[in-house]
Amino acid sequence: MATQHPSAPGLPTDRGPRTGAAPPGPFGRAAAAGCALLGLLAVAPLPAWAYGLGSFAAWFWAVTVPSLALLAAVGLATARSARYRRLHTSLVVGTVGGLLGTLAYDVFRVPFLLTGYRLFAPIDSYGVLILDAGSSNAWTGLAGWVFHFGNGIGFGVCYAIVARGRPWYWALVWGLAIESIVVATPVAGVYALRGPLLLAIAYGGHLAYGVPLGLLVSDPERTADALRLISPRTTAYTLLALAAALLLWQRPFAPSAPVRAGEQVAPGPSAIVLDGRFEPQWLRVAPGGCVALRNDDAVAHTLTGTRTEPAPRLEPGVTAQVCFGDPGILRVRTGDVPYSGGFVIVDGAE
Repeated sequence: MATQHPSAPGLPTDRGPRTGAAPPGPFGRAAAAGCALLGLLAVAPLPAWAYGLGSFAAWFWAVTVPSLALLAAVGLATARSARYRRLHTSLVVGTVGGLLGTLAYDVFRVPFLLTGYRLFAPIDSYGVLILDAGSSNAWTGLAGWVFHFGNGIGFGVCYAIVARGRPWYWALVWGLAIESIVVATPVAGVYALRGPLLLAIAYGGHLAYGVPLGLLVSDPERTADALRLISPRTTAYTLLALAAALLLWQRPFAPSAPVRAGEQVAPGPSAIVLDGRFEPQWLRVAPGGCVALRNDDAVAHTLTGTRTEPAPRLEPGVTAQVCFGDPGILRVRTGDVPYSGGFVIVDGAE
């Protein structure tokens, strides 16, 4: 989430006996601890990549996807078990609470987004890295948002297991702790999370995340009962609705014409500059690699943020190669207008 930012962890049901649950016992406690760990592992690709421990894609497919799949399997396996009703309830409430918390986190950031802050940009980068792509498109956008919500759900499941029944405001501490860990790792440097305002927005978003999560987890049995009143499969339908909404929003089966044009400028990562913006918005190269940029505007653009001197200049109608050295994520601008230019991932793991 933090910069935040694989999809829903399957389709656990909300059904299960309300009475007769046996004490969890050592195995039940171990299963709960394992599920809490699986929730945390959903975010593993981001810090692993930032620390230079391998490619984002490798960690995603080897850790995130199996972790969320296992959580889904446990949710399904415990749905009718009296012995594991407590664990199942935590999984259900944590999933719904984490999803609602993630929505609250994003809604909190929308006003700042409208003033020009690129707060959702990291989510797009996740998709480029997950799909090992040279540039962004609707499919990478979909993958990035799936990872974003998967992180929120994973953190929600972990919290529901370790803090079920606690006062709702414990989740505020949980949200602040998540952001503090991000700030203390290289993730903050990679995504330029610095400065009082950006940090205040980041922490404020995580407080917003904690509110619905804490309210639902503070009385998990009551929350589970309310979900059952809606439908025996409220959790499943909620996750399916999320998947449908992301598909309709990103529209991966109807690619953007400017993005297609940008991808065809040259072999390898490439983009057009249209109305001062990169299309596609994200490009990815290895250290020392180059991208091709074609200026389709009637005016020249000077690119800032490339870490090269002098700053590259794009003349109208000209295609230029722009090369990048050290690893990092660069905000490349064509001017001072919000949303100008685009981003380049110089991926040291490539």
